[in-house]
Amino acid sequence: MKISEDSFNDITVLKMQGSFLGEPESSEFQGIKFRLLEAKKNRIVLDLSELKLINSSGIGTFISALVSTRHSGGDIRLSRVTGSVKEVIKNVQMDRIFKIFETVEQAADSFTQKGM
Repeated sequence: MKISEDSFNDITVLKMQGSFLGEPESSEFQGIKFRLLEAKKNRIVLDLSELKLINSSGIGTFISALVSTRHSGGDIRLSRVTGSVKEVIKNVQMDRIFKIFETVEQAADSFTQKGM
């Protein structure tokens, strides 16, 4: 898996490409998350448009990251979820705990909307 990082105002966008199936992807993702939280960058959007596969290990890593990010006063939003990844997210009801948006811009904007 490849993770690229960008900023959108004061929101960090992580674009994930490839497959998220456990190690070493989980450690890489957690390392990035820890670095961001240490830098007080706790508003994160995951762009999943190029993530092709995810399994229970990847889902668990997302949930763990969400919990620690929320504990730091931030949140993680998902965007551009497609294909089999979208099916997995719906099947395990991740759409009940993550806010999911069609575009990165909508996800980023949601951080500044009242009640979000």
